[in-house]
Amino acid sequence: MKLKRLIATLLVVATLCGLTAVVPASAASGRASAFTDISDPQVAGAAEILRLLGVVNGTGGSSFNPSGTLTRAEFCKMAVEVMGKGNEAAAQANRTIFKDVKGGNWASGYINLAASTPIGAAGEEGGSSDMLMMGKGDATFGPGDVITFAQAVTVMMRILGYGAKDIATGSSWYGGYLATANTIGLTEGVSLSWDSPITRGQTAILFENMLYTKPNGGKDPYLTTLGGKILDEAIILSVDATTADNTTGAIQTIAGETVSVYKTDHVPFDASLCGVRAKLVLDKEEKVIAITPSTSGSQRTVTVVAPEINYLTVSGGEKLDVPTETPVYQDGAMKLYKDIYINLKAGVQVNFHYSATGKLEYLFIPTADTAETAAVAKATGSGNPFSSLVGGDTGYRIVKNGVTASIADIRQYDVATYDKTTKTLQVSDLRLTGVYENVSPSPATPLSVTVLGATLPVLSSAYEDLARFKIGDIVTLLLTADGQVAGAVSSSEAKSTTVGVVKMDGKYAVVTPLMDLRGPDGEKITLKGETNLSDTSAAKMQGQLVTVSSSKVNQITLSRLSGSGASGTLDVNKRTLGGEALADNVYLYERVGNGAPASITFSQLTRATVPSSKISYVGKDYAGRINIIVFDDVTGDQYTYGIAETGEVSGGSFGEETIVNASVKVNSGGTDSEMLITGANIKNGSFIGIAASLDTVNKSNHKLANWVELKSVAGVSRADFELNGVTPGKDNPTTPIGTVTTSNKIIPIAGNVACYNRTTKKWFASLDEARAYSNSLTIYYDRTPEEGGKVRLIVVE
Repeated sequence: MKLKRLIATLLVVATLCGLTAVVPASAASGRASAFTDISDPQVAGAAEILRLLGVVNGTGGSSFNPSGTLTRAEFCKMAVEVMGKGNEAAAQANRTIFKDVKGGNWASGYINLAASTPIGAAGEEGGSSDMLMMGKGDATFGPGDVITFAQAVTVMMRILGYGAKDIATGSSWYGGYLATANTIGLTEGVSLSWDSPITRGQTAILFENMLYTKPNGGKDPYLTTLGGKILDEAIILSVDATTADNTTGAIQTIAGETVSVYKTDHVPFDASLCGVRAKLVLDKEEKVIAITPSTSGSQRTVTVVAPEINYLTVSGGEKLDVPTETPVYQDGAMKLYKDIYINLKAGVQVNFHYSATGKLEYLFIPTADTAETAAVAKATGSGNPFSSLVGGDTGYRIVKNGVTASIADIRQYDVATYDKTTKTLQVSDLRLTGVYENVSPSPATPLSVTVLGATLPVLSSAYEDLARFKIGDIVTLLLTADGQVAGAVSSSEAKSTTVGVVKMDGKYAVVTPLMDLRGPDGEKITLKGETNLSDTSAAKMQGQLVTVSSSKVNQITLSRLSGSGASGTLDVNKRTLGGEALADNVYLYERVGNGAPASITFSQLTRATVPSSKISYVGKDYAGRINIIVFDDVTGDQYTYGIAETGEVSGGSFGEETIVNASVKVNSGGTDSEMLITGANIKNGSFIGIAASLDTVNKSNHKLANWVELKSVAGVSRADFELNGVTPGKDNPTTPIGTVTTSNKIIPIAGNVACYNRTTKKWFASLDEARAYSNSLTIYYDRTPEEGGKVRLIVVE
């Protein structure tokens, strides 16, 4: 009980102070009931279990009357039901054992059955009988008398198999029963004098305690005698799962690699149980009647700012270490942190679960509710323009464009959705302007609309707005953070904010948005159409960052981002550019020449600073914070490294002459890269790195954007390697896995370093294999460590 009070206090204090709570893992109690007049969580949980077991059904409607008392007859019925003998009562109803319990009494069957059920216990109130419940010594039972604490506990002890021989004698008939009940935990949470009336709520707590108590001489809790069971601890993945027969509201768990789903008739469990390690309590039909969270360890809920390979930067700037092999439970499955971190978005909630010793055991990422309702801030002023979404909730978070925000950050035409599971108000200023090309299934019910060749799902909040437009009109769609249409205004009221990378095919443009926008089919969308650019201008647009709009069907207007390059140096450790702090959710991109911009992370920036000359674009958000940086070839990670294979590629004809272009590819790990067209003088068999351009020759082969000849250091020994234990994930394989120390420098080792045996002309499967083969290795690196270089290839003779 002290633990439960402590947990409640921690949660209240954290909420009032606006803090992220670090609480015991058992804080998520899941104590709820179908009875609506119970405010005490402990009583609610106990009453719900008894309801599911058929022991109680309340006092009518959805009421339980927890503060009301119980008569001896009412308690007798509960005792018989909790023993699983309720179906035997009808056969005893016409007997007369007590003169004040005639055959017509509603409880006669239960009372007669209890008085005939041998337990082997001493009679209550000094009597001498071995039955579950006895009379008062004058041939009466007293069915309408209020049952006392001592009487109720004595009957429960008899159900658990404690008879006279098991109870120490004392000066009173009840003393031994109460003392033993306290010792075995039966009366935990209820403290009364022996003759005090016991309330319905207190009785429910005692009965729940009894279910989890081992009978006299038994090895398993009393619940098992009823066919129930308590499962081993598992992690709760969902409290609203769907079973194979499409039953909803089920409980999904995972233990090791085994995922299980259990039905339940319990009132919906609180979503805060998701991610918690707990034991499921099942009835004889293997339905969940309770969830008992683990009492060891602790958990902490944080908001992601920026993910890295071995840590997370969270709201407030704190960095939390996360080993790469840490299990992550998300979307009903277990993955490893190294495989998912690159896809974590700013603003996402993550639950850290620690052992009792403080070791990180696993992460849990709650599944955000798919937005079905949204609102648009048509006007801003005092108060929250999205109050209709949050209803009466308090203590909710506001996240705008992935960054923790406040009401003061909300602007006109911002869009919001509310996730009740995580109590998060997600605000977005994402907009897309274009010609209203199509609607499905009809203008009256626009479930999806098409603009710029992309089909976007529509929320009901946009129906009225869209009704003001017709096919062919120019419209600005107001989008949620996940790309659903929440509203629509004219292009004169709001402009497009969608930014993407353009790929040109002649004058036809395909733009891939930087934001992860998805269509109704779940596939990532692209925006496309013909441009009115000249051939020369269209060629210059290849690979550029642009905003998009349109004024005609099947046409697209591209506007290169107007942001300039950096005016100062980027300090990687301080996260400042020219002394100006970066936004928490800053997006980092890198491109080589006219290659496609690729998303990168700070862990790939192994250099301490980046000069302004290597930063080609800086963008800012609505608040003037730097939120986009595009680097010009600073990590070397956009190259493919290996052994050069030069050749020629036919590129059409000129008159009767066949055009032949010089080409290059690399072999790495036994796999060939893409063949690129180049005029560079590259030596066949040399160790190099190549990067592709978006430019093509004859619309088929990409040109070489740039190449680098690797530098070498021979005679490196095994001892010169210092590995950091990081295992790169598949989505970011270049993350450094350690360093190599040479005579004059320390060079990071790329996570996807390839190792080659020059003698056998075979590739090793791993760095460990190469080091085991020889103690004299030659390393090949792309640039100096100060310039962000890494070891890309390792060769042994």
